[in-house]
Amino acid sequence: MRDVQQFLMELDQLKSVYRRAYLSDQSRHENSAEHSWHLAMALMVLDEAMDLDIDVDHAVRLALAHDVCEIGPGDVSIYSPERAAKPAAEAAYIAGLAQRHQGFARRIQELWQEYEGQETPESRWVKVVDRLLPFLMNLATEGKTWKEQDICRSQVTEVCQVVAQRSPQMWQWMAAQIDTAVERGWLRPE
Repeated sequence: MRDVQQFLMELDQLKSVYRRAYLSDQSRHENSAEHSWHLAMALMVLDEAMDLDIDVDHAVRLALAHDVCEIGPGDVSIYSPERAAKPAAEAAYIAGLAQRHQGFARRIQELWQEYEGQETPESRWVKVVDRLLPFLMNLATEGKTWKEQDICRSQVTEVCQVVAQRSPQMWQWMAAQIDTAVERGWLRPE
């Protein structure tokens, strides 16, 4: 039981990894554990609304595991130039986690590798929704994170290309929201 306790306490540290995105009430930044939970819930909702044709239970597991890698190196904004160093740091943390805790930690490593590999329908849908949620949070907060980082239309469009490729219907809606965000001054127009 001691090994389980230690592993769960290490996972608890994900609650202390804060992201750039704000809660919809703008009271604070969300943490990565909250984001992972929200992502898992969103997958269940979207599966029911859109019939995603995936193993939603497996996708939920991927969603809950996909950011465990941030416990060590932290979160880096998708728009940050520092993002290039992120994959190596995350891979090192996940490998260390699996080495330290073995058992279920190895399963977390497998789920993380599946998500990063983007070869299964479930991993690709998790990525789509992982792009959708920060987008929704920016709409809810009148572009607060976008404005703080001086983000423009082309940056959001580039980051969300995975949505355009996987779900043209969702992308069509998002593209209209991007136009509105530019009109309202939440995004620079470039």
